[in-house]
Amino acid sequence: METTTWVVIISVLIITMLLGVFFSFYFLQEKLIFSPIKLPIDYVYPFQSEFEERFYEVEPGIRLNALLFKVKNPKGLIFYIHGNGDNLRYWGDFAHYFTHFEYDVFMYDFRSFGKSNGYIRGERNLQKDAKFLYHELIKEYGEENMVIYGFSIGTGIASRLASKNNPRLLILEAPYYNFIDLVKYHKAYLPADLISKYHFRTNRYLPLVKCPITIFHGTEDRKVPYSSGEKLRDLNPKLHFVPVAGATHSDLQLMDVFQLEMQKILN
Repeated sequence: METTTWVVIISVLIITMLLGVFFSFYFLQEKLIFSPIKLPIDYVYPFQSEFEERFYEVEPGIRLNALLFKVKNPKGLIFYIHGNGDNLRYWGDFAHYFTHFEYDVFMYDFRSFGKSNGYIRGERNLQKDAKFLYHELIKEYGEENMVIYGFSIGTGIASRLASKNNPRLLILEAPYYNFIDLVKYHKAYLPADLISKYHFRTNRYLPLVKCPITIFHGTEDRKVPYSSGEKLRDLNPKLHFVPVAGATHSDLQLMDVFQLEMQKILN
């Protein structure tokens, strides 16, 4: 009898602990997924290249901070959607990789990142904000001159945005098959399908994209595994998949193959 009682007690404790882990993941997802760094509203960006700082009110009381890097006689605009951490002070350093090809570059911070206020409350927030900003920039550049570019977590946002619109190009750097696939890679013990509020179904969006697509993925990427991105390669006949041998998650743009391929698709 005592043995049975202890088995019941231990079983209840294990179930309680598991439920605690699952509920914690569900309610703390934003803190686990995103790592924003705030900036004071009067912070002055130190970039030497020409740029404009902008604020966009995407809904009442929610203002997103953005930077528009400019070149003379631009061929178009790179609409850049960044990764899950830091802020524009960090991401702005990447603009020269694109202005080098004579494109203006638009970057914005998600809610709660940098000088942007508000909080991310779900995937819908991110998708709606990207849509709002994209259509604001279309007014200036024309959609035929728009290149949507997504990095890491931003690739799911970029893919959906491209599937709902008609940009000139879609470029994805280190994309995942979908976000559930990525969660399973990092947290295999979690029932991700049941408890994740974020799905970013890149695999569903890409077949709907009408413009040419280029995917870059480092073979040594451990944050978004190469295997996850590789599963996207046959989803659209206009998709060009570029494996970058030896590249990790953060050094892809330094590789010669990246520079050569970017020169081909942006010129």
